[in-house]
Amino acid sequence: MIDYILKELKIDENYHGQFVKIFELKTELPGLSPLPEDLNLSIKSYLQNMGIKKLYSHQIEAVEEIKNGENVIITTSTSSGKTLAFNIPIINYLLNNPKATALYIYPTKALAQDQFEKVIEMVKEIGINAGTYDGDTPQERRTYLRRHSRLLLINPDILHIGILPNHTNWSSFFSNLKFIVVDEAHYYSGVLGSHMSEIMRRLRRISHYYGSYPQFILASATLKNPEEFSFKLIGERFKVIGGFENLPYKKKLIILNPPLIDPSSNLRRSIYKEAVWILKKFLQNNVKTIAFVKSRKGVELVTRMLKNSLEPDEKEFVSSYRAGYTKETRHEIENKLKNGKVKIVITTNALELGIDIGALDATLIVGYPGSISSIFQQSGRSGRHSDSLSILITGSNPIDQYFAKDPDYIFTKNVESISINPENPYIQIPHLKCAAYEIPIDIEEDVEYFGNSTKDIVQKLNRDGIFEKRSDKYFYIDRHSVAPEINIRGAGQEQIRLFDSENNQIIERISRDRAIEETFKGAVYMHLADTYVVKELNLQDNFAILEKKNVDYYTDSLAIETIWIQKLINEKRFRRVNIYFGDVLVEEKVRGFVKKQFESDRRMGSEELDLPLIKFTTKAFWFTIEEEMSKKIADLKEDLPGTIHAVEHLLVGMTPLVVLCDRNDLGGVSHPLHPDTQKATIFVYDGIEGGIGLSEKGYERIGEIFEFAYKTVSECTCKDGCPSCIFSPKCGNENSPLSKNGAKILLKEILS
Repeated sequence: MIDYILKELKIDENYHGQFVKIFELKTELPGLSPLPEDLNLSIKSYLQNMGIKKLYSHQIEAVEEIKNGENVIITTSTSSGKTLAFNIPIINYLLNNPKATALYIYPTKALAQDQFEKVIEMVKEIGINAGTYDGDTPQERRTYLRRHSRLLLINPDILHIGILPNHTNWSSFFSNLKFIVVDEAHYYSGVLGSHMSEIMRRLRRISHYYGSYPQFILASATLKNPEEFSFKLIGERFKVIGGFENLPYKKKLIILNPPLIDPSSNLRRSIYKEAVWILKKFLQNNVKTIAFVKSRKGVELVTRMLKNSLEPDEKEFVSSYRAGYTKETRHEIENKLKNGKVKIVITTNALELGIDIGALDATLIVGYPGSISSIFQQSGRSGRHSDSLSILITGSNPIDQYFAKDPDYIFTKNVESISINPENPYIQIPHLKCAAYEIPIDIEEDVEYFGNSTKDIVQKLNRDGIFEKRSDKYFYIDRHSVAPEINIRGAGQEQIRLFDSENNQIIERISRDRAIEETFKGAVYMHLADTYVVKELNLQDNFAILEKKNVDYYTDSLAIETIWIQKLINEKRFRRVNIYFGDVLVEEKVRGFVKKQFESDRRMGSEELDLPLIKFTTKAFWFTIEEEMSKKIADLKEDLPGTIHAVEHLLVGMTPLVVLCDRNDLGGVSHPLHPDTQKATIFVYDGIEGGIGLSEKGYERIGEIFEFAYKTVSECTCKDGCPSCIFSPKCGNENSPLSKNGAKILLKEILS
């Protein structure tokens, strides 16, 4: 079937040699070992009834290490049996210790509910009370679970808001807590990961308060830094367990680079147009497909374009799926996928996780998803039960084009580092308030959980009247927990409500910063494949009014940033430049927006905006250009401001190759004579207040970033710069001035 589909694509009129490379992924039948002899008979019976008579070697290792009391992080490819690897020893222990309890934490409510269906199959005959506990759980069921559950499946949000602040209602569960599982652990990067690290410290603290010292088991995709990441996330040391990396079924992975439309500017056909062509072909051949698109806007756009290209009776086979949809809508789509009523689903990374959506034949990845591990996670959603096909469509931006030029890099095993920052004060301070509400803070004891900054933060909160000191302990003075006010999936606390002007219904809620960048007056916002034009953005009362309207364009905001050095934390020499890392103050002004045509990305015009200045303190790495280098650039008749501006764009664009993030999580500023350094200076900073470890990882791996940047700009075939090398879609100066040749000269000098 796979070869037939490839042949169909190649003979289609839309094919112009776009296949850069076709990889045939290795198949692997991993070694198997007999079931451990000391398993409870009930578990052995269940496994044998399921046809499982042997386990993979990494599963055996995990069972033994967990049995020996070790914290473990199981980091293997998709469909490698990670769930079974921790379920066996945990349920075995619960059977042999009738009071023991276990907590399973999943990134989303939907995934926890989906995994419960699998867990209940294993425990229903054994007699272990298990259940999911989330915002949808009825009150009667909640009371029952608090009193009787021994295996509880939850998400971070309900743990943060519902369980930890009310831990006295869970005293029996916490007193007997033996295991805490964090599944899909690689999901916890950036802001959510930094919040999760604080929640895990609060969880450990409460467990210890009740006299239990649970083991932690993390299950994750392949990581560059599993030991460092697991320690930062949980606050304890872990043993790493790896496993096989190849699937037992054949899979072809294709790198597809859209054809050039204008060779002089390196302009390529839209990745969305390529996606629509391929998805339409897949649907015609009954290929059940999941398509991943990076942004919400992209999901809605591809869905809309695809449906518009289909016959009326074909449209029902296509659906979009992303965060922001109601629970009922998501469940309906999931069920239609399982029963075959939907054959093409277009999603963000919401379905990258292990939600069961049935057997899939193909994966289409529309644009580099932000990490090499995500390529394999998304690719692994198809082909779990048979041979399959995955296609990665590369966009015009530098990082996508890097893979088009060097597709083999995907298989170098040089995966990205996950970055989180447990000591971000803007994240840590609210969680210390939560911790004080839960159990009064003892500085000497709680520094173990919350780090060396605990004393200073607690004493400041005491001076500010938020804490009250009694004896040696600090109490939170409010009677209500601050937890519901903390948005753990964003840096800020304020949420902007988006209203449909036709019926005055709320269609979504987004953060304040996102609202300033995406729902300014005149912006086009997409929801459920419909286009809305923003009529009003009211930041004082936290709402926006949107009017549903068919338009043939989308909008991108334009922002200008200024930056000031506040504190130097670290510095080092890299070849010919000094690299610095520290605290900076960023001032960001959204000054306007551009309109671009849906089909071609052609610019249709721009408008000015007057929106509030966004100011925040964050982390950055930066370096200065020495006089000798500046003189060489001038001697070669290249423009210094254009040179450093181009290098700034390249560094922001290529950092996601070594740090798990999106380029939109980062910001950059270049200045020909920065007031704080008195030299030409280039900054790359975390786009989140307080920093989440991205620029810190960039500082540590700066050599790799310089190498990627130089390779990208020196191998690009354009004349003066293009979206594949030095242009940035978010540049507030509209990509001017830029000097491609100057960037090549400067990077070569740095690396010489």
